[in-house]
Amino acid sequence: MIAEEQQLSVAAVIEATGGTVIHGDRAAIFAGVSTDSRSIKQGELFFALRGINFDGHRFCDAAIERGGGGAIVEHEIAAPAGTAVPLIKVPDSLTALGDLANWWRKRHSIPLIAIVGSTGKTTTKEMAAGILETRYRVMKNEGNFNNLIGLPLSLLQINSRHDVAILEMGMNRKGEIQRLTEIAEPNTGILTNVGPVHLEGVESIEGVMEAKGELVEEMDTQGRLIFNADDPLVTELGKRFPGERTSFGVDNPADWMAHDISRAGGGNVSFALQGPAGQTPIALQLMGRHQIYNALAAAAAAFAQGIGMEEIKRGLEAFQPPPMRMEIITLGQGITIINDAYNANPKSMEAALLALAEAKGGKKIAVLGDMWELGPYAEQAHRELGRAVQEHGIDALFLLGQFAPRVVQGAKEAGMDPQEIYLGKDHRDVALRLAQLAKKGDWVLLKGSRIMKMEEIIKELRNAL
Repeated sequence: MIAEEQQLSVAAVIEATGGTVIHGDRAAIFAGVSTDSRSIKQGELFFALRGINFDGHRFCDAAIERGGGGAIVEHEIAAPAGTAVPLIKVPDSLTALGDLANWWRKRHSIPLIAIVGSTGKTTTKEMAAGILETRYRVMKNEGNFNNLIGLPLSLLQINSRHDVAILEMGMNRKGEIQRLTEIAEPNTGILTNVGPVHLEGVESIEGVMEAKGELVEEMDTQGRLIFNADDPLVTELGKRFPGERTSFGVDNPADWMAHDISRAGGGNVSFALQGPAGQTPIALQLMGRHQIYNALAAAAAAFAQGIGMEEIKRGLEAFQPPPMRMEIITLGQGITIINDAYNANPKSMEAALLALAEAKGGKKIAVLGDMWELGPYAEQAHRELGRAVQEHGIDALFLLGQFAPRVVQGAKEAGMDPQEIYLGKDHRDVALRLAQLAKKGDWVLLKGSRIMKMEEIIKELRNAL
């Protein structure tokens, strides 16, 4: 729903989308937009989107019956009897949604920060938003609203009360970041890293690089690019941007750097943050060296919006991770869960395993599910995951999924004792075996692609302990 004093009229929708009214009241005013007939609110404009397995045109009647104020359609449909709600025809409803969001964005000329990368987008977004909120009213996209549907819906939430917007951008195919950048028109872009993700859609790591690099190609050259100087592919993309550039890193010289990295007893990371305005100590409430990169990117973005080092320090040190992203859960029996189950790819798996290996205490147990969307690289990636488990000195390995045998193969090749590897049948089976093994002081990492729902093991483990 659009939260704004301005009103979204039929005329505005036509101006933004180039659509044609084929039925109903041309003077109607919409209260917002919706793509879901089940949750549409009174007066919202329904976009009949189409996909491989769905067609929103089938639900136009339901949307209007539930109070929808009109619909965007791609072909002639019969309007519900006795209603004058406008039906607006466009060539492509998804394109129209993006065009309307861009039209709305142009009428709200606030600074907009876009975050692109293989990993770290959400944490960087939340960190940056937390810092910016010390001074500004911030709009950010929630959850996974970072694609060609979610990002436009997020943009349409901007209103005159917002001072700055920060949005993450996701992709599965080439061309998607280009389109998202075109819609959002960011003033600042952040490139976190490039890794082997979504290989089904882009085929190779070079394809991932080019897909992420669409931000650089499409972004206004009067803007600013913030990029990871420790990632060679990102650095190469950074060289292509003709506008203002700001770098961050740990190993290579950069505008924003972390020095004197240390870890507390619970694994939380501390470091000295070095930036253009000086240096300040930072104690994150987060595990994992990779979190430093997220913090550096967030600090650079906030500083570019006029936030000082003291406010950056307060924002970073107060930050708590979003659910299922390196979230720490302590069970009553003294077992510590690292719940990083929101998603997984080879790069984020490596980072999570390193964080687990560096935790101080008892046994280190990895409970891992499949990594999806890796295409022909899937089997190799899972064998490499198994090798990484052994190389990081993990004490025990529990696995779920169709690629679990490949992980086992890699772990055994690297020298892991087969007695320390368990292939689970389902979440409950894993939890029961885990309950027998895990003791007070042990650390348990849960991680897998979203479809694996590895977080369900926590509930089963609580019941089993």
